[in-house]
Amino acid sequence: MSDDKEYEVLVKNTAELLKYRGGRDFIWYILSLCNLYGDNFTGNSHTFYLEGKRSVGLELLQLLEDVSPGAYAELLLEKQKQEANKK
Repeated sequence: MSDDKEYEVLVKNTAELLKYRGGRDFIWYILSLCNLYGDNFTGNSHTFYLEGKRSVGLELLQLLEDVSPGAYAELLLEKQKQEANKK
C-alpha cells in the first residue's frame, strides 16, 4: 500500500473517530499532552523532548485539517462549552 493510500485511510478513520464524543475526547487528550502553545525552550536538552511532543501535536492538527478544515475549531468550541457547563 502506498503512503498516499495509507494516509487516505488514516484521514477516513479519523473522520469516523470525530463522529463520536469519545473519539473527540481522545483526540483532545492527545493534543493536550503535546503542549502546542507552551514555551518549550528550557535552555537545555529537555527542549528537544518538548519540541518532539509539539511536533506530534502539529502532525495531529494537520490530520484534523485534512479531515475537515474546521475540525480543530469545532473541538475547541466543544471543549469550551463543556468547561462552561461545569461552572
